[in-house]
Parts: sequence; C-alpha cells; structure tokens
Amino acid sequence: MKMKNSILVWSSATLLFLASCVGLEQYPTNSYTDDTYWLVPANVDAALNLGYNQCWNADLYWCNNLLSDDVFGSRHSGDNLLVATGLATTSNGRFSSEWNGCYQELRTLHTALDNLDRMNIDDATKARYEAEWRLMRAFTYLRLITWFGDVPFFTTNPTLPETKVVSRSPEAEIRQFILDELEFAAGRLPLNTQIPATEYGRYTAGTAVAIKARAYLLNNDWANCAAECARLINGTEYGSYRLADNYASLFTSGHYGPESIMTIEFAYEGSANHILRSWSTGQRLPQSIGYGGIVEFSPTQELVDAFRKTNGSVAGDTDYADRDLRFYSTIAYNGCTLTIPPALGAKIIGSEGVGRGTYTCWTRPEDAEIALRRDPSLKDAYDGSQDRTATGYYNIKNYAPETIGPGGGSYKPIMEIRFADVLLMYAESMNELGEMTDEIWNKTIQPLRRRAGFNDSWCNTIPASQEEKRQAIREERRCELALEGRRCFDLRRWAVLDNPSIRETGSAYLTSTATGAPFQDDGSRIVCQSPYSIMYWFPIPQSERDINKNLTQNPGW
Repeated sequence: MKMKNSILVWSSATLLFLASCVGLEQYPTNSYTDDTYWLVPANVDAALNLGYNQCWNADLYWCNNLLSDDVFGSRHSGDNLLVATGLATTSNGRFSSEWNGCYQELRTLHTALDNLDRMNIDDATKARYEAEWRLMRAFTYLRLITWFGDVPFFTTNPTLPETKVVSRSPEAEIRQFILDELEFAAGRLPLNTQIPATEYGRYTAGTAVAIKARAYLLNNDWANCAAECARLINGTEYGSYRLADNYASLFTSGHYGPESIMTIEFAYEGSANHILRSWSTGQRLPQSIGYGGIVEFSPTQELVDAFRKTNGSVAGDTDYADRDLRFYSTIAYNGCTLTIPPALGAKIIGSEGVGRGTYTCWTRPEDAEIALRRDPSLKDAYDGSQDRTATGYYNIKNYAPETIGPGGGSYKPIMEIRFADVLLMYAESMNELGEMTDEIWNKTIQPLRRRAGFNDSWCNTIPASQEEKRQAIREERRCELALEGRRCFDLRRWAVLDNPSIRETGSAYLTSTATGAPFQDDGSRIVCQSPYSIMYWFPIPQSERDINKNLTQNPGW
C-alpha cells in the first residue's frame, strides 16, 4: 500500500520521551540528555515529525473561526464559545491550551536544536532540519505574541527554577526574533518546486516568506508586508506559486497544487478504511452525514450575505442561486446537494441507495418535514437545539467525501496558507500605503473575482477611492478565506487600525449579535443567544500566574 503524508508516521515508542513534557514549567525527562539517542537517524526524524505534529493542528484551524462573526458556536464549542461571548475567565481552557501547546512545542524544538551537534545525519539533512525547526519556533512564537502580547521568551530550554520566576519579554523583541528566524529559514529551505511528492507537506522557502508576510500583516506593518508578498508574487527565488484554476478543488483534492504554501498533514494507507491520522469531520458537517448529536459551529447569515451574486449585486438572504462560486464550496444551505462519504455507513437514502451517492440537505424545517416522509434518517434541519445548526447553515469547507473513514475522520490535508492569501495581503498593504494602482488591482483582486465566477463587468470594476478599495478588499478576504480561521485576526487588526486604544485597554474588538436564516415561525431571522464580546487579548492563564508571581496580567483582565 502507498503511504500518504509519511512525514507524520512514526514509532510511538521513539516519540514517547519527546512528548512527555507539557507546558512551560516542566523539566525534560532524563531521556532528553541521553548521549546515544541522537546517534540514531530514526530518532532525529521522530523529533522532526513531532515538531510538525505540535506546530499547528486542525482543531485550532477550525475553532479560531469561533472567535469571529463568520460562525456562531454551540455548547459543544465549550471554552471557545465562552471566549466569543465574553463569558470566559482567566481559567478558561482555551487560554491554557493555547499557552501550554505553544510551550510544549517550544520544548520539543529547543531539545532538537540544542542537540544538533550530536545528530548522526549528513550535513545537508541537518541544515534542512534546523531550518524547519527554526521556522516552527518562529510560527509558535507568532501564535503566542498574537494572542498574549508579551510572553516568556527562551531560545533554549529553561530549567524548572527559571520557569517559576521568568518575566514576560516585550512583544516587539520577540517579533524581531521571529522575523530573523523566518529569514534564516527562507534562505535555507528548498523551494516548493524542488521537493518530491513524498515530501509534500514539509515547509519550504515560500512557507517562511509567507509567514513573515503574515507576521507583518498582523502588526499592520504595510510596507514590510507588501515587500514580503512581492517576493512570492514577482519572482521565483523563493518558489513558484499561482492561483489554482478551480476554487472548489482546493478543498477536495488540490491541496498540493500551485497555490499551496503551508498545510496541516494527515496520513493513511491506501484508502479511507486505513486512516493512520485524521481530523474529525462529524461536528463540522451537516448532521445527516456527521456523527449526529454534535455541531461545533454554524455559519452566520452575515457570512452568507457576504457572497454576492455573480453580477456583483447583493443577494437576498435565501437567494442561493447564481452566487459567488466560493459560496458553494463553503456553506451547506437549504436545498443544496451533497455527496455521501462512501465509507461512513450513513443511513440516509442517497441517489444510489442507502448511504451512497448524493442527497439533498434540508435545513429549513418546513422543507425538511416533507423530505422526512420519504427518509426518516434526515436530521439537518434547524430545530432550535444545540445538536443541530444554530443558524440554518453548516460548514462544508474541506469536505472531501472520499477521504472520510468509517469513524468520521478525514485524512485530507488542510491548507493553512495559500497563494490567494498572499495576493490579498499584498492588495491590502498597497492600498493602505496609498500605492494601489490598476495594475496591482488587476494582478490581485481581479483574478480572485474571475475564479469566483463573477461576470466581466464586476471583475473589471475598480473602486475609485482608497476607502472604497479598502472595503472591497476586506469583503474579498472574507469570502476567499471564509472558515479558514483568518477572520478573527483580521477583525482584531482592523479594530486597532480604527481605534488604537483597543490594544492598549484590551477591550472587546467584536460586539454584535449573530443571526441565521429567516427560518423562524414568523419568517424572521434566527437570533443567536449571547452576542459576541471578544476581548482583544487572551489573558495569561491563571494557572501560570499561580505558579509564577512575576507574570503580569494583560489589560482588560
């Protein structure tokens, strides 16, 4: 059988000691200092794989959507829903899991980097591994400073006594370290055009440059963000990238195409019946083809309304015809047709029999009532409960039925960064600098619209003023990157751009009420309970401050 995404397949025994440390205030085990461990090449590979495993994951990719107005969570969202609605305390699990996950990854990376000289591998391999580990470290520190601001900063593993007294280092100092590390990696990693298919998913020079652009964007540093994007748009020194021809394919089978820059990897042997590592689809899909009983989040009507008609006009709430093609790859809506995962064993009646072929997803109760007379197994309709859609819509982004196994897990790789984001970052940066030209607009926004199926008139429409361009670019980011976990970061930085005091005071950057489809008995929109009230900063977890009194708290907490 062919092994897919083999960088994620390792011996559990080999990694046991590496995975044993959790959080900031933990000693490494004695195995970390074993003089013979790093002499075994397979052990070095295991350390690299663990770094990839801990660097980023699908759960965070998905749950970051909950901290935006693109979705509304359910009780199954737990800690993230409390954060989104302003009800979280400093002991909330999302804060501590983000903190601990990052510092666990840093321990893994520092352990490997501290032992480079001991590794029994050739110099070229060692140089590449070092660049990958340092890119992962930069990415992890970027996560930390984005959410927490000033954080404890190390470039090697601290001792246990040090972790109990360390203070927070300035965000600006850590940011410069991140940028330097990414530049180091960009100059030493291979290009995306230089790696074989067996290495798809490993980070490349383009990954480092794209993360560097993102780091500048998160700080509203337009000039430097534009410069990094230009390295990928205007040349091939750091790789060769372009938009994929078909948007839908990006989220079914095109994750290693010309648009892919950074992915989250999974593994299988031969088929969906032999998945070795997967992400869970059940709580993120329509219930008739999900596990049943769980919905993590539901797309809002506000997100649905962002997808225009192909002539550029704004569609009615439930006018789902002739829309931006990205809508159909993102949202499951009332009356849409979906393919049933062949291996899942679903009980619904499909076009090719029970659990096979396609079926119609009915989310409007009145329509579902008629359909249930034929197929009692349907369970997608809004019913006001927390076990179905809260808004009348479901997510279907990254839904690739053939990759879903009997247990509901999918091995489909997920793109964390793609070239479309680079184009959008470049367009936004150039506009904010007052340097947007028709040429740049037609190199960035126009091809995105054209791929989304808009007519020539809308594709060729360039707003006149800087403010009108700003709004158009923001709308384009929302639709192009919908449910890819970026909206929460965009809202935070735009809020700071409009009102810098939000950063200083730590106040909420999103305060509004989420709504759903007009499926209420009186024909009005569904109104989600508990409006958004998302604080700008994550707090330093209370459990960390209980251990270390030198850790000050963030504003607003």
